[in-house]
Amino acid sequence: METKTEETYIGNNLNPKYTFDTFVPGENSAFAYNASLAVAKNPGKAYNPILIYGGVALGKTHLMSSIGNYIYNEKGDSLKICYISAENFTNEFTAALANKTIDKFKAKYRNLDVLLLDDIHFLQNKKGIQEELFYTFEELYNNKKQMVFTCDRPITELKDIEDRLRTRFSRGMSLDLLPPNYETRCAIIQKKLSIAGKEIPTEVVNYIAKNVQTNVRDLEACLTKMIAYLDIIKKP
Repeated sequence: METKTEETYIGNNLNPKYTFDTFVPGENSAFAYNASLAVAKNPGKAYNPILIYGGVALGKTHLMSSIGNYIYNEKGDSLKICYISAENFTNEFTAALANKTIDKFKAKYRNLDVLLLDDIHFLQNKKGIQEELFYTFEELYNNKKQMVFTCDRPITELKDIEDRLRTRFSRGMSLDLLPPNYETRCAIIQKKLSIAGKEIPTEVVNYIAKNVQTNVRDLEACLTKMIAYLDIIKKP
């Protein structure tokens, strides 16, 4: 099984598009946005850990990555910042066991300054990686290193998670992301258009915002299709 090196995970694996500037906070996300920004400004001190949870494509990974990008832009390579999905974290752990490099794995994650672990619901019913994460958590927490987790549901709804790990996830602050309301959807569309350097009539923006009510990803998909259509037919 091929595994990524430590350098792959530190600093440069953050998506540069996911920043606080490109995130559009609304009533559904304003508190989570402001708390995340506070964490980014004072990693390990403001709220630790934080858990960002909500349904699919509501901005969890965007906010988490915004924290990492903010810290990285402020501190550069002076801090070890790691963004990784729970699935890749598990795969790397499994490979370390198979290759007898578990000490290297432990050293890598327990010496981080910022751990951004995405989609922790993937860890359900995986006792080995849960135990390893527990000890990693303890090491980072005791050394005042920032941890950020995301999940698709409240931590209380996770099944087959060790109680001691569940309490650790809940130790800091939990931030709930809800689907954006109409006004926020309009603002998101306008932001995406601005980034893309495109314009569409206000009534079209309103039409999309009214009819696409699920999540940000579906809004983006609709907008991408419309922009492509405009580019191809060359008409307003």
